[in-house]
Amino acid sequence: MEVFLSVVATLFCVFLVAYFILKKYNPIFTFFLSGIIILIIISLATGESVLKQSLGNPVFDVFGFVTQTFKTNLAGVGLIIMSVAGFAAYMKHINASAKLAFVANKPLGKIKNKYLVLSGTFVVGMALKIVISSYTGLLLLLLASIYPVLIAIGIRPITAVSVLSLIALDYGPKDGNSINLADMVGIENVVAMFFEYQIYPVIAYVVVIALLIPFYYSYMDKKDLAKGVVDNIEHMEIKNPNCPLFYIFLPWLPIVFLFGAYFANLYGYKVKLDVVSANFLSISLVFILEYVRHKDAKKLADDLMVILKAMAEIFVSVVCIIIAASIFAEGIKALKGIEHLALAVSSMGASAVLLTIIVLSFIVYFASVIMGSGIAAFNAFGRLAPDIAQKLGINPISLALPLEIASCLGRAASPISGGILALAGFAKLDPIAIVKRSTPMLLIGMALNILIAWYFA
Repeated sequence: MEVFLSVVATLFCVFLVAYFILKKYNPIFTFFLSGIIILIIISLATGESVLKQSLGNPVFDVFGFVTQTFKTNLAGVGLIIMSVAGFAAYMKHINASAKLAFVANKPLGKIKNKYLVLSGTFVVGMALKIVISSYTGLLLLLLASIYPVLIAIGIRPITAVSVLSLIALDYGPKDGNSINLADMVGIENVVAMFFEYQIYPVIAYVVVIALLIPFYYSYMDKKDLAKGVVDNIEHMEIKNPNCPLFYIFLPWLPIVFLFGAYFANLYGYKVKLDVVSANFLSISLVFILEYVRHKDAKKLADDLMVILKAMAEIFVSVVCIIIAASIFAEGIKALKGIEHLALAVSSMGASAVLLTIIVLSFIVYFASVIMGSGIAAFNAFGRLAPDIAQKLGINPISLALPLEIASCLGRAASPISGGILALAGFAKLDPIAIVKRSTPMLLIGMALNILIAWYFA
């Protein structure tokens, strides 16, 4: 009876939170409030403290846990994400990231088959994702640089933006979701995690989707043509950003430093460089370049404010979601419903791991669709993955990684996510039309994700 009530209470809380998010309540507020209420009720009912060392009162302990969560995240994953956001904003401010996207677009113009150009666009976009980690930010750059080229060679707007929406996976040592993933599973070196685990599903996704794009989108275009669908096409000017050509290398600086330190260690050199240091080192070098270029120290002071404002904005939009979702996840964990379900599934033998990966991946996928945010959904459920993985006897990364990828694919399938809304606004299309066109490809990505996770588990 206790197990049944625990599972029912857990499912009730999850659905209640989903309901309020669907009703457009702020996800940060919803996660914070629900997590705190659950923890207070459980603490008062059981008399157990949520802290390792109690403050002497169950309610005080809950708020002590909130304080502890803030401190841990601000000093750890939060600071990493904020430093990445600051560097990315600076690259955008000096037009380095826009220049990189503009130059990366040039080889695509040499491909004659327009559907192969779409595959090339997808591959280029996924390659750029390692240095331009923001989904919405990268899509905005591609809309300005590559989208006009696609329209000029006769690709339909719905097809062009649908392909751009597939550039969805977050990966690499500069990405906030990846940094968060490493923190969840206790991997200190994000570069090592990328090379040892993350690279395989990313490569599989890029190869399979790039191969399918010409077949799927040519079929969909022919289908629309048969229905008599007419496109409203507006040709746009392709602008070359105002900055030196060699600035295309600047967004790569943190990656170069991090990969360099990683490989130096492999060859016996004792070099240790974290993501925060790599970003601030890169910012310092770019400051020197900008001073040499403009001979204006006041401009550098303004540039610093751009970086700090970006760090503040990412704190509100992403780091606070991570903290709030962590508190909610702790509340769900305290209810023990997920633990009981994991134990029940683990007793099913060989199929237990596959079933768990499928169920949790699709929970995170649909949560991302509902919330319009991959990182919020991933944090709400990804924090439970290490405990469930332990019950199943598998490496935590084997379960947490497919959830992280599912959150990215779900975000690309959400008509309310920032990236999809940006695509819809730029192309003057309904967001739901874009999502409907992209979803079959995203579901193929989900199938790939689950199969690869199961294979490595």
